[in-house]
Amino acid sequence: MLDLPIIIFHLGNQSYVRLCLQKALKYNNNIIIINENDNMYPDLNVKCVSYRKYYNNIEEFAKIYKHFSKNSHQLELICIIRWLCVYNYMKLNNIERAFICDSDVLIYDNITDINNSYLKDYDFMLCSSPSKNLTGGQSIWNVDKLQEFTEFIFKFYKTQMTKMEAWYISYKEPGGICDMTLLYYFSHNATEFVGLRLPDYPYFKNDLTQIFNNELTFDLHMGSLGNHIYPDDYEKNGNNKNIKYIDSKPHCYCNHLKKDVRFVLLHFQGGNKGIIEKFYNTP
Repeated sequence: MLDLPIIIFHLGNQSYVRLCLQKALKYNNNIIIINENDNMYPDLNVKCVSYRKYYNNIEEFAKIYKHFSKNSHQLELICIIRWLCVYNYMKLNNIERAFICDSDVLIYDNITDINNSYLKDYDFMLCSSPSKNLTGGQSIWNVDKLQEFTEFIFKFYKTQMTKMEAWYISYKEPGGICDMTLLYYFSHNATEFVGLRLPDYPYFKNDLTQIFNNELTFDLHMGSLGNHIYPDDYEKNGNNKNIKYIDSKPHCYCNHLKKDVRFVLLHFQGGNKGIIEKFYNTP
């Protein structure tokens, strides 16, 4: 029986992507990468599929998209349309549920086992951050819930454009509106744009960064020392978590539990891509 699908959307062929795939294959046997080429990794037991085959509503969204971020237009647009591509792939291939993650992640466990033990009752799950935001860099979805999210994306841009435009005129901080904004509003069942956060900073309980059974969790990213509830919770080494390996699995000391907690995966976001090979080769 195949594992729960792990779907990675990535355009390009950077060296860290291969490390991501190879580590995932050590513990899982159903890896799909959506990229530009059906045969980019012929030596690996992964399924490569071209995003162009699942592009049917992308151009429609690109026509209504407006850029409200200090980050590049191309980056933010791709980050949104990947959700449309992933949904189209799941629907056309009759995939009812999948784990979706970024391409700079090292997975150290069988996601099917983790899902069956801790996640199966949630129709979708995201990662919360110390800044009380949400991200889908590591997430799990039932296909019907992902369909709802893709429909939400179109509706939000069609109905909230004027409010987003007015907000952005006075916005002076880094970043801006992105796929995380859409995930955040969708998760909180909010349809009226009022800024990057909602009043009172509500918590989304379908949180992969919670500590399951006081034993294990998912990493938002290496430089994040906690989550929404416990923003400063992990032992620090420089700018990152102080990761140690116990029985070949990554752990970090958790302050509120006063014990080491195991990480199902580690996420090497941004500049931390430079250390992914070191961790890949450890232990």
